[in-house]
Amino acid sequence: MKRIVITLVFLFAVSGYSYAQSAKEAYELQERCSKRAEERFKKEYPSTIVSNKDGTLMVNYTNHYNRRLNKCFVVLTAISIPENKETKVMFGVSRDKTLWDINENKQYGAFSEFSKSGLVQCEVMEKHCNSESEWDALVKPYMED
Repeated sequence: MKRIVITLVFLFAVSGYSYAQSAKEAYELQERCSKRAEERFKKEYPSTIVSNKDGTLMVNYTNHYNRRLNKCFVVLTAISIPENKETKVMFGVSRDKTLWDINENKQYGAFSEFSKSGLVQCEVMEKHCNSESEWDALVKPYMED
């Protein structure tokens, strides 16, 4: 009986140690993912709002280290407001989202919607969708554990 108790105590201690270490590793991987995403975003988009003669572009991103897949994912969101600055004519608004594995520089999905025509492009890993909410649902497993 004493041997069983000692074995159980040892097993709980070892499993607790490995869990703590894996939690620490997961935290470090999330931190690396966050830094990599920030560096990449700032390199490609030095400013989150760019306005020029063709209109305005607003960009933002969210990132997540997915433990299950061991990947760093980023969702880049861009809103484009094309406008002729001379005539002040707006041509509609486009909203684009892309899902990337930032370390492999691989696109997993894209969503685009243009306000004037209602045109929607929506796909995640060859699964087609018809709306932004459907796209968000397809992307959700990549952006959470």
